[in-house]
Amino acid sequence: MNVPNLTVASATLQAATATFPEVCIVTGAVATSGEGYGPGSAQFEALLPVHWNGRFLFLGCGGFCGTLSHAVTTNMVDGPEAAPLGYAVVYTDAGHEQDPTTPDLTWAVSESGVVNMPAITDYLFRAVHQVTVATKQYVEAYYSQRIDHAYFDGCSNGGRQSLMEGEHYPVDYDGLVAGDAAIGFGSNFVRAKAFIPTLAYIPYSTLAQVDTAVKASCDALDGVTDGLIQNPALCPFVPSSLVGGGVLTASQAAALQSYITRTTDPSGAPVSPGMPISDLSTAGFEGKDEISTPATDPTAAEPWGAKGIGPTAWTDADINDRALVEQNQSFDVNNDWPVTVSAAGNVTPDATLALVSQRKGAGFADDPFKLANFLSKGGKVIMYHGGSDPLVSPFQSIWFYEELASLHGGYRHTQDSARLFIVPGMGHCNGGVGPNSFDTLQALDNWVTNGVAPEGIVATAPNGRTMPLCKFPEEASY
Repeated sequence: MNVPNLTVASATLQAATATFPEVCIVTGAVATSGEGYGPGSAQFEALLPVHWNGRFLFLGCGGFCGTLSHAVTTNMVDGPEAAPLGYAVVYTDAGHEQDPTTPDLTWAVSESGVVNMPAITDYLFRAVHQVTVATKQYVEAYYSQRIDHAYFDGCSNGGRQSLMEGEHYPVDYDGLVAGDAAIGFGSNFVRAKAFIPTLAYIPYSTLAQVDTAVKASCDALDGVTDGLIQNPALCPFVPSSLVGGGVLTASQAAALQSYITRTTDPSGAPVSPGMPISDLSTAGFEGKDEISTPATDPTAAEPWGAKGIGPTAWTDADINDRALVEQNQSFDVNNDWPVTVSAAGNVTPDATLALVSQRKGAGFADDPFKLANFLSKGGKVIMYHGGSDPLVSPFQSIWFYEELASLHGGYRHTQDSARLFIVPGMGHCNGGVGPNSFDTLQALDNWVTNGVAPEGIVATAPNGRTMPLCKFPEEASY
């Protein structure tokens, strides 16, 4: 169809099923270039329904991307419903193929130290934009019809990609869904480091006891004792209160205090927020911040014995810091990454912050000032975040939204174009005992096409209970 920089590898007609429409599945690649670096290539897949609704939807990819299989990250409703609703759906590997034989990001930095800046740039921001431009042209050529509205929808790294699009390429999309967005410096290393020492490890059976104490202290703050904490930021629970009662040791309490304590620079200025204390036993702390066994050698370069082994917070930080920050696959992150982790406060040295900003800053999506052009043209943003997310702090999204509101005349004016919804009890993008099944895609489309802003998005918990997710800073009351 003569779309510049786009090559089709395959086109396959997939017959309709009882739950999924007939679609043409197109795979291919977009040649990427510019932004100060050499050429690259980003793989894509497009689902083109026979009965198209005139809308284009790009789905973000999670983690470090690197594959078209299981690359998509959205909430539990948006992704599965898109093609059945008639959306032309596109996603990408973000400009690189992850070697399945190693957890290392060898596409970014080889074992011998060769740095692939085109691939890194594609991952940080270039690939999504350039695949967007090319595949929008392809979709319009395929249907011989202009796209009515274009949306980006992603969670975690996909949430970061969504905000990056709005901040840097405001004409690409009409609406954005950004869930549990992994924006800015982050604090994976600090959280993982807190529980690596042998005495700091908290057994899974103990987490439920901590949750019981937290709920006793904070559950009723929202007006009803129902197993959900609407706003973890208001919970005054102190881990040391469980020392001496047979629940936590002093070392375990100190580790948990470090987990919920924000990270600062040496001057005391905040760098990244702490984590929520709520729902440790149900929202994914098990797997994200600890695994079923403590570190076998806490002082080794790989505390659980090998690269890629350990809780997600540790493996992500280890892989990320070695490749994308230090650009040295042999770097000992556990022992040589200069961060102070303690109950008194988590501190990141200025030199570390400068290096992170130099190597990864182009992919940060934590500056709400840069959304101005997207919002001024009429773009709409729905942000959401699991209130008990154990991987990306919900307070990061709250910080972002509070700053956005301060730039646009307060919450009332900001809510004309951007709204944040905190999801009580939900983990990272899904999971937990809270109301974690909800539809932000149709809420966004209704806002963009009909001007109806979402007041309360109805969410359903695993036990069938429904409740509204309220626009921040409002909370649901029983």
